[in-house]
Amino acid sequence: MFQQILRARRRAIEPDEVGLPPRPPGKRRGPKVKGLTQTDVDYIMQKGVGTFGKVESRRLVPSPEYLLELARVLRFKDSEYIYVHLELFGTEPALPLNPDAGLTIPHSWQRALNSQSEMAYVNDRRYDLRLYNQAFAEMFPSGEPPCNTMEWMILSDEARDFCLVDWDTEWGPRVIPQFRAAFAAHPEDPVLNRIYERILKDQRALRLYEQGEKAYIHPDGDRRPLHHAKRGMGFATMIAAAPLSSPGARHMVVLFDLA
Repeated sequence: MFQQILRARRRAIEPDEVGLPPRPPGKRRGPKVKGLTQTDVDYIMQKGVGTFGKVESRRLVPSPEYLLELARVLRFKDSEYIYVHLELFGTEPALPLNPDAGLTIPHSWQRALNSQSEMAYVNDRRYDLRLYNQAFAEMFPSGEPPCNTMEWMILSDEARDFCLVDWDTEWGPRVIPQFRAAFAAHPEDPVLNRIYERILKDQRALRLYEQGEKAYIHPDGDRRPLHHAKRGMGFATMIAAAPLSSPGARHMVVLFDLA
């Protein structure tokens, strides 16, 4: 399957689509070459002649870095990139094929959220809130959820002093490691950088950030104290899932029980 994907993707791209001059007619014997040649791929990737030919024929196992670059050059689909990475290395890729992956959420998720009576929302990989239901909005004193759930949980006084009960011991030490993991995966992301800069200027958040004690990357199954704006004091049990078409995005359901 690996070879078939490489050949199909290579042959689907014409030289002029990637800035190479078109092949002059009548200069080559034999059948017309469709798409890019193996040498064209080496030239585009600035690799030694013959490198791609060895990879395509499976005489050379590429590094994960080479595969990522190759997948972008040959315009792999996300599913093809994940499949090939699994075939070669036995794991899903650490970095997404598309640098903007995880920022687009299919709108059909809104219908799924609306069908739930429990609080539910979907955030993208930078924790921007993309979709939510009315039950989730009612949790907030203003009735309006924040633009970025991570920024709100770490830095908002509404979160730390009202909604997220015992923030310094129950919420902050678990939320901040999640931010660290996201920031480490996407250090160039402007939204995550903005949150990081705000943390550096906030003594309460910075104290926990500098401790860096917990290796904690998701809240699935956690039960924490929560002050619901309409329903009062209680406990939130969090259930986490993921929209598979948006790497790093998260679907959260928050089950609330009165204290």
